[in-house]
This record gives sequence, structure tokens and C-alpha cells, in this order.
Amino acid sequence: METTLDRFGRVVIPKQVREDLGLNPGAVLQIEKREQEIFLKPVQEGPHLFDKDGVLVFSGVANGDIVSKIRQHREKRLNEIGNRKRK
Repeated sequence: METTLDRFGRVVIPKQVREDLGLNPGAVLQIEKREQEIFLKPVQEGPHLFDKDGVLVFSGVANGDIVSKIRQHREKRLNEIGNRKRK
């Protein structure tokens, strides 16, 4: 993949990459320069759960009550599926 540096020094991260990494507007990125390469790394303050096309996606370090969050999401999805079948 390629992108172009604009006249202000900005780059656009391709949509697929942003979606795969769960990056939203306002996301903080760490920039690291190694010789002739630039590395961007998302800075996350904790676990990050998000819904991607109806699938619960987790990125980060597991801490807190992850199991409860997964159960809540699963119940919501099962209710949605049940409601679709009744129609």
C-alpha cells in the first residue's frame, strides 16, 4: 500500500488499515524513526473492544471484566437474531 505526503506533511492511513486496527478519528499514534523508516503505533490506554461488522473485536491487553463484556455482547446479538427470525 502507498500513500502520499501532502504539503503540510500529513499522510492518510488507508481505510482498511484503520478499520483493521480499530483506529477512529482522534486516535493517538506513537511515531518512531528508525534509520530511514517511520513506524506508527496506536497508543491505547487499555483494552479496546469494538464491533466490526457485527463481530466483537478486541485489541489491547486483557484486564478488567472482559468476560462480562463478551457475555453482554453475545446476549445482544442473540436477541437481535431472535427478533429477525420472528418477523
